Amino acid sequence: MEKSGIQSPLSLAAAEAVRTYAATTRSALGTAESPVISYAGLWLLLASLAPVAEAETDEVLGLNRADARAAALALLGAPHPTIGAAVAGWLRPGVELKKGLPVLLDPLPEQAGLDAWAEEHTRGLITEFPLEIDVQTLLVLASALVVTPRWSEPLDDDGDGLLLLEGGFQAVVETEAAGPVAVACPSSEDGISVYSVIAAADVSAEDVWRAADEVVRRIDAGEVRNRTFEPDDAVGQQHGHAWTVEEVTIFGGTPSDRWRSHLPEWSAEDRHDLSAAPGVGEIARGVMAAIEEETEAACVQKAVASYDREGFEAAAVTGMMVRAAAAPRETKVRQIDLRFDRPHAVVAVARGGAWEGIPLFSSWVTPA
Repeated sequence: MEKSGIQSPLSLAAAEAVRTYAATTRSALGTAESPVISYAGLWLLLASLAPVAEAETDEVLGLNRADARAAALALLGAPHPTIGAAVAGWLRPGVELKKGLPVLLDPLPEQAGLDAWAEEHTRGLITEFPLEIDVQTLLVLASALVVTPRWSEPLDDDGDGLLLLEGGFQAVVETEAAGPVAVACPSSEDGISVYSVIAAADVSAEDVWRAADEVVRRIDAGEVRNRTFEPDDAVGQQHGHAWTVEEVTIFGGTPSDRWRSHLPEWSAEDRHDLSAAPGVGEIARGVMAAIEEETEAACVQKAVASYDREGFEAAAVTGMMVRAAAAPRETKVRQIDLRFDRPHAVVAVARGGAWEGIPLFSSWVTPA
């Protein structure tokens, strides 16, 4: 939970840009109830390609083209104990580009090569690239993002089929977006905070996400305390939508509030067509403009995540593919097949000099 180091102005701006982009994209795509998605993985890919956009990207990515690219490079080059991130590109051999792209392009491999890249850069969590290439595929761009934090102490079993958290960060927080919400975050020394946020049952998923953003902002600003009810009567009630408060007797220790969170163990995977996500069209058009022929683009993400007593792990691979808009040109030719599948003769004839034309060896071949 502890934050360390001092963030640069660009790093702070990037964090705010990704938070805003996540909220905007969630609303635009209606993915509030998606089992798992990485808006950061998509943002990282788009920001890496931002210089090709024909217009500034402030309104979409939260940073102008130059700053978005610089922020992406800074993130990709920043060591982190738990996060793995990569951006890559592949171009079909023989395809000429009218202008360069801000990503190093390797020769386009077979599908197995892209699958291997996904597996390598997600620590084995994703073994298949989210897009399937074919003969019309000209260019593929991708980002990979993976996190695998472990809890400082494994969570217990509460006896009712849920995980039991008795440490870490736990609070009930009054929010503008969703009213009072309960928050739980196990302790981790891996530089990742995994917050679980629950609101009343009648609150929409969109508003729960707004509340979660609000809670994280306030925690980062030091406005929310660990293990406490806020001094608001609506929050400090004895029973709420996701909590109860009662007096219990314990032996030993000092009198204090005893907080316990009951959390599910879960895993999820999902695949998203992100072609209509904010910024994808603008960046894709800039990428397609680098290719001579008429093209079309698609953007897809595969994501996985799991939460258990030991920790949390999640990975996403986001791929953008540019294909020839038309099928390869058809050409009619005569096809002549010769089949030597019956007994036949084979003769070896000398060429040149005195031996010219002499049949050296003759064989009658009877195929098995």
